[in-house]
Amino acid sequence: MIIIRSQDRLDLMKVNRIEVDINEVIAIFKGSSDFRKIGEYENEERAIQVLNDIQKFIESGVKMDYIDSCRVRHNQEKVFEMPVE
Repeated sequence: MIIIRSQDRLDLMKVNRIEVDINEVIAIFKGSSDFRKIGEYENEERAIQVLNDIQKFIESGVKMDYIDSCRVRHNQEKVFEMPVE
């Protein structure tokens, strides 16, 4: 699962699955057939590049885990922001 901010910056959502449909990137939500367009690009090649960027983001870790100077542990989820272009 990943948190994504939509291309128009109006939605922040937890997404279970991401697909490319021609020039659109589509988010599909867990446990339902509900889906939403989260990005639209000039062509399918660019949409696939964005999907590749999402994959790299997931591979680098979707959570930050650190201990601050007061010895308090923080476990924070990172957010992927869909590129405008």
